[in-house]
Amino acid sequence: MNNSTLNVLLKDYEQKRYKADLNYEKQKSAFYDANPELANLNLKLGNLALDISKAVLNNDIDLEKKLRIDFDKLKSQKNTLLKTLEIPDRCLSSHI
Repeated sequence: MNNSTLNVLLKDYEQKRYKADLNYEKQKSAFYDANPELANLNLKLGNLALDISKAVLNNDIDLEKKLRIDFDKLKSQKNTLLKTLEIPDRCLSSHI
């Protein structure tokens, strides 16, 4: 395979990947617009994860334990909501 053929294939692949990423972002945005509670839970989980990391770095064991309990509660709420929406965990685990 010569360089020009390889460049054409790589360019095509990049365009397909870009379109797929764009489509995914549109679908994710529409999904969160339809389910704002899930979006809010994900935001809170992300913020708690950062707070847990800070507590670990500051060696604040008591705060870390409290934050992990809060995190587990929110994660449980999210899982309950996902079941209510009838969305399998595997559909959201790596992207949403």
